[in-house]
Amino acid sequence: MSSLPRQRTFLGHPIGLYVLFFTEMWERFSYYGMRALLILYMVKYYKWAQDDASTVYKWYSSLVYLTPILGGFLADRYLGNKKAVIIGAILMSIGHFLMAFEPYAAFYSALVFLILGNGMFKPNMSTQVGRLYAPNDPRRDGAYTIFYMGINLGAFLSPLVCGWLAANTVWKYHAGFTAAGIGMVLGLLTYVFGLPWVREIAAGASPPPAEVAAAPPLAQTPDLPASPLPDRPMSEAEAELAPSAVPVFNRTAPVLFLALAALMAVVAPVLAFTKLLPWDSAVGLWIAAGCAVIAAWITSRVVGAVRDRVLAIFLLGFFVVCYWAAAEQAGNALNLWADQTTDRYLTAPAPPVPAPPAEQPPADAGWLTFLNPVPTAWFQSINAFAIFVLGPVFAFLWIWLDRRFLNPNIPIKITLGVLLMALSFVFMLLAANREDQPSSVPYAPTTLPAGIEEHDGKLRPATPEGKEPQSWYFAGRLTHDASGKAFRLRGVLPDTERDRLVRDTAPQSFQEIAGLLGKITPELRKGEEKEIKIKVKDKLTIDPAAWLPDAGVKYDREGGKLTLRAALPLKVRLIAVPPGFNFALAELKKEVATYDEKTHVLTVHDELADKDVKGLLVAAGEPTFRTAMFDLYRASAEFRVSAWWLFWFYIAATLGELCLSPVGLSMVSKLAPVKYATMLMGLWLLTSFFGNFLAGMAGENYDKFPPWDYFLTLLVALGAVTAVGFLVARKVNSMMHGVK
Repeated sequence: MSSLPRQRTFLGHPIGLYVLFFTEMWERFSYYGMRALLILYMVKYYKWAQDDASTVYKWYSSLVYLTPILGGFLADRYLGNKKAVIIGAILMSIGHFLMAFEPYAAFYSALVFLILGNGMFKPNMSTQVGRLYAPNDPRRDGAYTIFYMGINLGAFLSPLVCGWLAANTVWKYHAGFTAAGIGMVLGLLTYVFGLPWVREIAAGASPPPAEVAAAPPLAQTPDLPASPLPDRPMSEAEAELAPSAVPVFNRTAPVLFLALAALMAVVAPVLAFTKLLPWDSAVGLWIAAGCAVIAAWITSRVVGAVRDRVLAIFLLGFFVVCYWAAAEQAGNALNLWADQTTDRYLTAPAPPVPAPPAEQPPADAGWLTFLNPVPTAWFQSINAFAIFVLGPVFAFLWIWLDRRFLNPNIPIKITLGVLLMALSFVFMLLAANREDQPSSVPYAPTTLPAGIEEHDGKLRPATPEGKEPQSWYFAGRLTHDASGKAFRLRGVLPDTERDRLVRDTAPQSFQEIAGLLGKITPELRKGEEKEIKIKVKDKLTIDPAAWLPDAGVKYDREGGKLTLRAALPLKVRLIAVPPGFNFALAELKKEVATYDEKTHVLTVHDELADKDVKGLLVAAGEPTFRTAMFDLYRASAEFRVSAWWLFWFYIAATLGELCLSPVGLSMVSKLAPVKYATMLMGLWLLTSFFGNFLAGMAGENYDKFPPWDYFLTLLVALGAVTAVGFLVARKVNSMMHGVK
């Protein structure tokens, strides 16, 4: 075996390791900074419906774990690791900076760049760490530990920096996204300038003895008594000849996987056509069917105890998917809980919520004022912080238990991870119980405004003829007591739900003109008249020429076509000003639109985005109803719950992660047959894809159920998975044939 030239080292490791450490740190800084803001950006800034935002989040957070398979393939076949990393970093830098721009085209393009860039970057960075060392180099485990700390350092810092910028600068979310982009550029520069020190060692080479001697000693498990032969892990050759621990399952596994694939492929469109499952979620089932076909192929190529080991990987992968499906609520539903339902004033009482549109005064807490309120995104740093603190504790714990022959086997550890994830939702149930407090406000009118309908006291949007009813406002927790002349509520009303209620009460005529302005203004330029033709889906109840007197409007009611010629600024005459129209509530910048209360002329100076149109509808909401909703929002804000509930949730979830996540990758490397090791590792990484996908599917229903019901469902589901895990743990452990 040849010995390569000596590499320069620092603290016993090649300098290249620290280049990769800081590159990965900055990349994770950019990823977790953007992730901490994404759902809030869509719901709070774009003013999207929560389920629509969760759908986008579902696909983004899932696909970043699917594209690494493509990135790894391209690197292995054509590009090499280093070129792939540079390409990925450039793509992600473009994506983060595109997020600094508001138009939807920039937003969706940014997500595509980030998904593709992550696919090129992620698998090839991890691979390079291992290639800095020869296969038998004892420093390799320590190198991955150092690299893992870089990941968590970036994950810890980014929500703090990006979240603070989003909460405290005039550029808001776009400042946070820009900071994420800067972090990615720093990572790219670190990598490019550090490349001379990233010297990969070819397979079969051994490190110079001096380097190994210089390496700091690693924590070693004390010598243990020799294990009896039956407990010794079988070699792959021995396992091929050994009998299966589950003979029936072993023999039928390939056929069962094919049957499962066929079932999912057929069921997916059936569920979609019957509207039991959205079409985009049906695509997730098809992807799962494809993975089942690959699993069938791999299991058909191995025999005996080797097949047992492969099946053990797949079985334990199910439990890991369930863990991530719950843990990844952090960036979606729990991020919204932190923003809308948590009292984020940590060192001083929260001031009363003021009447709109006044600004909420900061709490006076001396030098700790910056903690009142803390940015929502800061909660996303708790997990990484806990890994820093608790990771070494767990490393010591496993060694301590091993000395006493009490170290749990791999299936038990993974099941313990799911159990701890389940127990973390106990904290959320307690928080939901604290939040579920009653409040009420008077409402004198005996009938509700147009746009809202009532059934058994619960409220929902008015259902047009021939359409299916929409879901209840605030999951049915808001009711109208006609006899008591009041609105009654349980829990904390989010400002997003308040505004949705108010928007739906805007007069139909105003909704139509606001919607038309959202279609017209993006096509206009300042000072340049342009003819525009618009297809109007539903017949208008208004005369557009009366609202747009200077635009030469022609409206073909039968053909549903609207033609006009205009330029920005566009003057809109509100000939029938909605009662109580309060332009200040629209929260539009002067550069976008202004309103003259005397002449009732709305002047649009720039493009009206969808969020601006929604702001105008809030300004035009029925005034008595709007006042009641704002009063109810202020009254219910008193029941926001302590931030400690979320803190302990994340701590418990991290305990579960430390039981499950480090064990998983190590397990695959030990159990996978050499010929299919890379493919099985790729399939194992897809547990994060399916976990994020299921988390997104759950998040799409977050606003359709009361928090207690939502968290209880997750707790019960995880509890059932945990029970199954403990029941099958012994059998799955026997399928590993001595691997620990």
